[in-house]
Amino acid sequence: MKVRITPYSVILTIFILTEAAIYIAFNAIAASGGNDPIYLKYASVLVCLAFAGGMCYFCGRDGIVLTVALAFTAFSDYFILVLDDLYELGVSTFIITQCAYLYRLYADRRDKLYISLSVRVLLVAILLTVLKLYAVLDFLVAVVATYIVMLFGNMAEALTLARLGYKNTLFALGMVLFFCCDICVGLNNFESVLGIELSRGLLAFVSYAMWAFYLPSQVCIVCSARRGGLKIRRQLNAEKSS
Repeated sequence: MKVRITPYSVILTIFILTEAAIYIAFNAIAASGGNDPIYLKYASVLVCLAFAGGMCYFCGRDGIVLTVALAFTAFSDYFILVLDDLYELGVSTFIITQCAYLYRLYADRRDKLYISLSVRVLLVAILLTVLKLYAVLDFLVAVVATYIVMLFGNMAEALTLARLGYKNTLFALGMVLFFCCDICVGLNNFESVLGIELSRGLLAFVSYAMWAFYLPSQVCIVCSARRGGLKIRRQLNAEKSS
């Protein structure tokens, strides 16, 4: 069978190999007990952003949406990972990332967007009310709660659409890994936020697992770029008519 080599396939292969090398490198450093390879991790995010930018040529609008999402992801990681400061700003820009993914899910069926937004606003309101009752609500906790609702909503909706093609499946997988990463981040911050102390073994695991989940999530999301977007409406209509 003749294998067709295209500029897209060459760039995609280089991207995946580069990210795989970085992934192996920073996990090896972490496993050996060395210093946290912060800049190596951040480099992997910038590589994702660069590849997403390249997808603008091949995938048009969808590439632009993913580039915007990855740009705000890079902003967030700069504050949270590199600076280890300005968490409110870092989480707020992560919310913008999730807004870009929400747009991607509804780009060709915007008439349905209001339902999703209404449910999310309601969930945020309920969550903030509960947090206020337990006296743990401040601005950082509020933006984290909003972000988690946005991420969970995007993951849930992406999973319901995963059957519509392998690009949809890649996007859904990326969102699931993204959510798993943030579960680990939440567990890592349990003591500082809720005063709940976790075992050393669990803390060691979640500290390692955060990036074990995170980089694959970003790679899957970027690789789900597709000319014309996810084309959800057309595929759903095809299912209904069959």
